[in-house]
Amino acid sequence: MYPAETKPSAVKETPAVAVAAPERPAVEAYFDAESLFDFDKAVVKPEGQRILDEKIVTGMKMHPQVSLLIITGHADRIGTEEYNQGLSERRANAVKAYLAKQGIAAERMTVSGKGESEPNPEANTRQACKGMRGNKLIVCLQPDRRVTVESQRPTPAR
Repeated sequence: MYPAETKPSAVKETPAVAVAAPERPAVEAYFDAESLFDFDKAVVKPEGQRILDEKIVTGMKMHPQVSLLIITGHADRIGTEEYNQGLSERRANAVKAYLAKQGIAAERMTVSGKGESEPNPEANTRQACKGMRGNKLIVCLQPDRRVTVESQRPTPAR
């Protein structure tokens, strides 16, 4: 046995330090375009309206501190780059218009369209859909057709 003063210590104790996890957005959602829109369309379907009500409208009511919703439309690579850019913008604007009708102030929302420039990285469609044509290609590229909605809280004043 060792005297108390010379007892070896296997583990040095260090004070616990609280590390704050990055704050998740209060309202955040990812929607397959097909759940909100018909293929190649930019009119929110009734099913899409219900989904937006459940995920976004309810979330905004629960989190009035949210200062901004960022709505981003994405398209697949079928068609021209210019056409897909416009389609992604029209879809993002259609979501904004619907949310505004549900009482979310238009000035609390911003929209953008990414066209085909940002395929869904998790789906790896550039590789997975290589060589496909027609309906098989349309089905394979589905993950690239999407709308994301993310909230931004006001930055605290210093």
